[in-house]
Amino acid sequence: MRVLYSLFCLAFLFGTAFASEGAHHEVSLKMEIFRIINFLIFAWLLYKFAGNAIKNYFKERRENIARSIEEAKKSREEAEKRYNEAKAKVANLEKEVQAIISNAEREKEEQVARIREETEKMVQRIKEQAKTAVDLEVERAKIELQREAIDLAVEVAQQVLKENITPEDQKNLLKDYINKVKEVH
Repeated sequence: MRVLYSLFCLAFLFGTAFASEGAHHEVSLKMEIFRIINFLIFAWLLYKFAGNAIKNYFKERRENIARSIEEAKKSREEAEKRYNEAKAKVANLEKEVQAIISNAEREKEEQVARIREETEKMVQRIKEQAKTAVDLEVERAKIELQREAIDLAVEVAQQVLKENITPEDQKNLLKDYINKVKEVH
């Protein structure tokens, strides 16, 4: 029905357009009626033979436009949803970055404290080992000095004995030594 109405309006527009050409001539009523009837026949034939095709074309066109509008709405909603998700992820990323930085700082401080503690323990152990080594060396030096003193005392005693002992004193000392060895065994 809309198609007929549109075609009817077009017929009157054509008449007006042709009327502007013949501004000085009189419009005859017969001619106008003939044009209208001619146009109506054309419109009826067009409707009869091409009406369904035209209806289907415009129906499909309307459906395609409606579908496109619906798809555009869905696409927009999808895009807004993805935008909001991305925005939330960015906000979460900032929080995660701050958490990672905080954890890294805390771990760094813990490692520094642990390294300091281990270093202090190592220094203490080295000091103790050095003290022990020094004490051992002092003991060794004392023992070595005592040996040297004993050796020196023995040498001096031998010298003194060689100079002061007589052969008879040697015989008496030897007898005493043999008697003591016999008593022990």
